[in-house]
Amino acid sequence: MGDAAERWRERQLGRGIPDHVLRYAPADPWTHDPADFTPPAEPADTPSHRAARAIAERAAAWTCAGASVLDVGCGGGDAVFGAAWPEPSPVARVVGVDRQADMLAVFAAAARARGLPHGTVHGSWPDAAGDAGRHDVVVCHHVLHNVVDLPPFLAALTGAVRTRGGIGGVVVEMLTEHPLAWLDPLWERFHDVVRPPSATHDDAVAVLREQQGVAPEVLTWTRAARLPHDAAWVTRRLCLPADRVEEVAAALVDLPPRRTDAVTLTWSP
Repeated sequence: MGDAAERWRERQLGRGIPDHVLRYAPADPWTHDPADFTPPAEPADTPSHRAARAIAERAAAWTCAGASVLDVGCGGGDAVFGAAWPEPSPVARVVGVDRQADMLAVFAAAARARGLPHGTVHGSWPDAAGDAGRHDVVVCHHVLHNVVDLPPFLAALTGAVRTRGGIGGVVVEMLTEHPLAWLDPLWERFHDVVRPPSATHDDAVAVLREQQGVAPEVLTWTRAARLPHDAAWVTRRLCLPADRVEEVAAALVDLPPRRTDAVTLTWSP
């Protein structure tokens, strides 16, 4: 393992929940509620959506048919449906990969509502790469900071691209730092756990360069401010019982606003 990959691994391991805390968690702190991932009818106009659509348009023009788009860690499919909007869409088929079956149900329902042929693969990446197949565009939004061993994850993203006529690519969206870094003061307050510095998008780019010799296009941008997570959500993330929600709510008042800087990484095999 190279220096960049080891640095990413060490920083990600430092973001884990200590065993002595996780052991007594009253609820799974990692599972997401599918209701929070229903894609909007009209996707936001973001650099990531535009990048994926541009690749899909080139692929559709080359083949005189629509492009195939794979969404890794798809949730409800916001990433892939953003590439397929607005009409007329260059996307002919979408495939979603997710470790939560209930997320795939949301994804499939959204694809049907949009009249898009679709497939789903239940599993974690890169283990599910063989079942996912190869596609013109591979999108992956806000998943990298869930990954400890980054080289095989990124290699499988690149390997899932079907290059025809030199067309095809990967579009990754992530935050500049771990998406839960804003909760670090609360980990120290409630558990006396001091978090190390977060892995950043620069660390991910360094792994790509080191492991694949890839220099991705890097675009930083500011995404729309999100509504703050409620105290009950934060309480579960902190592995605290529900009877401490009011205490957590009071602590949230003292936190600075969440950062809104995002990054789009785009590369081709």
